Amino acid sequence: QAVLFRMEDAKAQRAKQAERKHANAQTAAASAIDSGGPAKPGHPYLQSREVQPHGLREAGNLLVMPLYDMDGELWSVQYINGAGEKKFLTGGRVAGCFYPMGKSNGTTVICEGFATGASIREATDLAVLVAHSAGNLKAVAEALRAKHPDERILIAADDDWQTDGNPGLTKAGEAAQAAGATVVVPQFPERFEGLTDFNDLHREFGLGHVKAIFAPL
Repeated sequence: QAVLFRMEDAKAQRAKQAERKHANAQTAAASAIDSGGPAKPGHPYLQSREVQPHGLREAGNLLVMPLYDMDGELWSVQYINGAGEKKFLTGGRVAGCFYPMGKSNGTTVICEGFATGASIREATDLAVLVAHSAGNLKAVAEALRAKHPDERILIAADDDWQTDGNPGLTKAGEAAQAAGATVVVPQFPERFEGLTDFNDLHREFGLGHVKAIFAPL
C-alpha cells in the first residue's frame, strides 16, 4: 500500500513538473511571436522550398511557427533556420498541437511539415494543419475529429520509401484509422533518392502535380 502511494505521489509530481514546463513554454512562445515580425518570402528556407510564409513569424534569421491546440490556445513554437533545421521550445507541449493554414470549407488536410502543408495549401486552397511529425498525426487527427465530427479529414502522408517500415505511411495510416480519415500519398512521375513528400513533388514536378492528386478527392 505504501509503495502504491509513493508511485502515485511520484506520478502527481511529474504531472506538476510537466504543467510548469508547459506554462513556461507558453510564456516563451508568446514572447517569441511578439518579438518578431511577419516572415518574408525571401527567407532562405522558404526560398529553398519554393513556398510562401503563410503567416509565419520571423525573429532574426529564424522562422517562428506557433503550435496551437483545437481551442486556439498557444502552447509552443518551432524554430526553423535557413538550412531547414528545426527546433522546438524546451518543455513545450507538442502532442495534439499544430500550425493551421486557411479556413475549412468542410475538408481539412493534416500533414507532417510546414513546407509540405504550404505546397498543399497553395495547390488546393484547402485548410491545412501542420502536425510537425509523423508521430503527431494521430493526436491531431483525433483532436480534429472530436472537435468537428462531420469534418472530412485527409492525411497527407510522407512516403518514406527508403526508410525501414516507411514511418510516414505507417503513421498516416494509423491516424486515418483512428479518426475516420483518408490517406493521400504523393505520386511521383519518376522517383529518385530523397523525394518523399508533397513539397518534393511540387518542387521537382510543379504544383499542378500536387493539385491533380487532390482534385478528385
